[in-house]
Amino acid sequence: MTIKNVFIAGMAKCGTTALSEWMVVNGLAEDRLPGEKEPYLFSNDEAHPARLRSGDLPLLDASVGYATDPAAVQRLPEHDTSLVLCLRNQFDRMWSTYKMFKIDRMDTPQVRDYFLSFQAQGNSTGRKPRDSDDFSDFLIDICRKHYPRRSHLIVEDYARQELEHIRTHTFMQRLEYELAFYLSRRHFPFFSALSSSFYYTPLKTLLAKYLPSDIAVISVHHLDDADARRRFVDAVFEKSVDTPPVPVVFTSSEIAIDEARPDFNDRAFDTLRACLRYDLLQARSLIASTRLGDSLLDHAELDRYLATT
Repeated sequence: MTIKNVFIAGMAKCGTTALSEWMVVNGLAEDRLPGEKEPYLFSNDEAHPARLRSGDLPLLDASVGYATDPAAVQRLPEHDTSLVLCLRNQFDRMWSTYKMFKIDRMDTPQVRDYFLSFQAQGNSTGRKPRDSDDFSDFLIDICRKHYPRRSHLIVEDYARQELEHIRTHTFMQRLEYELAFYLSRRHFPFFSALSSSFYYTPLKTLLAKYLPSDIAVISVHHLDDADARRRFVDAVFEKSVDTPPVPVVFTSSEIAIDEARPDFNDRAFDTLRACLRYDLLQARSLIASTRLGDSLLDHAELDRYLATT
């Protein structure tokens, strides 16, 4: 099979930016939409210009929200397609997500350096840099792509309300709100810190359409190992080539906010811990069937904080 499409379908804040740029820089793929990591072309039914491959490279779309959107998954091309799902410790991932939204509109040297790092990374891939002044507009634009144009003003207003909620509430207050929102409405609010830390349903959504052999589930930092990279490239691109390690990028973990990082071993997280532990148990039963199984997952990292306290 000739791989024509590669999707990094999830999960947010799990190393997907570094992985996608590594794919482009090392000539494994080219961005489906030039200059865009996350074009979300399949988030709605609107027609978009078809792009022919410029050569033998597959087209890469790293819109990490696809895996949590069953309708988008149904729109993805079915044949000649590889999918990658990146996982990370669930608590670390949700804290990183919360901080990313929290720094919106912050103007500190650390925040400026964070956004400048995207510009530096983009120099090697041709991708558009992000800017701290329009970061919220970037986030809201992604939300709009999932809804008809007639709803865009409503979507934008609601999105800004959620961003304001994050800015004005603590991490624990945000988690309590998101859990209540989910139990009431059976879906998470916009800009959820929690939603992408549950891995079973996204995997089940992908496996409802694709063969297990079409899907690779990884911890990105495991690609530091040369043999792991060879197996990953062979599985996703069906090529046998040597590649350098995936580079470490500047992350929001280095940015200070007016709130200390929680102790995730605290008993206050016990209910959430039990939910995440059960979800990961269910997800592992699905991961075992995928192309690489769980061989490129960091199990110690995934299990951290999940033991009963």
